[in-house]
Amino acid sequence: MPKNNKYRSYLLVLVFVIVLNFWLPRLLPGGPIESIAGGGEDGAVFLTEAQKTAMQQYYHLDASLGVQFVAYMKGLFTFDFGSSILYKAPVYDIILERLPWTLFILGIASLCSIIIGLLAGLYSAWRYPGKTDRSLFLSMLGLSTIPEFLIGMVLLIAMAVKVKWFPLSGAKTAFLRSDLWLDHALDIARHAVLPAFTLTLGSVASIYLLMRNEAVRVRHEPYIEFASAKGIRTSGILFRHIARNAALPLVTLIIIRMGALMAGSILVETVFAYPGVGKLLQEAILGRDYPLLHGLFLMMTLIVLLLNWIADLIYPYLDPRIAGNRGVQR
Repeated sequence: MPKNNKYRSYLLVLVFVIVLNFWLPRLLPGGPIESIAGGGEDGAVFLTEAQKTAMQQYYHLDASLGVQFVAYMKGLFTFDFGSSILYKAPVYDIILERLPWTLFILGIASLCSIIIGLLAGLYSAWRYPGKTDRSLFLSMLGLSTIPEFLIGMVLLIAMAVKVKWFPLSGAKTAFLRSDLWLDHALDIARHAVLPAFTLTLGSVASIYLLMRNEAVRVRHEPYIEFASAKGIRTSGILFRHIARNAALPLVTLIIIRMGALMAGSILVETVFAYPGVGKLLQEAILGRDYPLLHGLFLMMTLIVLLLNWIADLIYPYLDPRIAGNRGVQR
């Protein structure tokens, strides 16, 4: 696809998401004021009708949808999403406060799943069709069918409740009795282990399966047998020849998995009460916090588009034929 068409498709996706971003939260039953005013199981009401009306006027929810959409578009161009109805703070500040925690566990999970999936896939393919390959294949195939939130629940019960190796929830200890930065860093790391490990287990299987299948496909190609006949070591054949041929589909899968990890973090962060944007999105959906939902959906969309743009930049270096085709199209 020519570069101009690619950028045009990015723009169309962004425009579509911006419009959907406004209407989708409003299609949910109820609204932000109803969520705040809703009672408990006994049906108690916490806000009077006068208070509800005042809040609707304060957050401009009493205006027509057309007026709200115009205000929403103005906020997008100035990156001013307004104030969160739940947290009574600017949406931009809330997202910036929560985003580093999510990026922290996503970064760990991505790195671990890529390394483990790559090495396990190459090793399994090299042992194909032996017992080692069959055992790894069946194990990863089974792991790929387990939902991430179920993996998280099992790890939470086994490693936090039973043996108490890791904290139950949160990102750090509230009142840690230490002034040493190392103690605080270790405390943050201990809180991140279970969420990151859960996301790793949820994504490593797909990387393994792709790498194994690609490696098995090219293992008996003539150039692989020629490299083996030249006396090149096994590690050189695996990484220099086999892994390199699987690089293009692997990069595509990693890009897709990054978006899936972002989606998976919603349930995982909810299970571990980890204060990232996934947990924040869950709270915003339950509270029908329109301004916060607008900011979160747009942020996630921009991250996915950015990852795809980075992939487009990397592809020509992985496969020179792509660069050649683009040069011909220009």
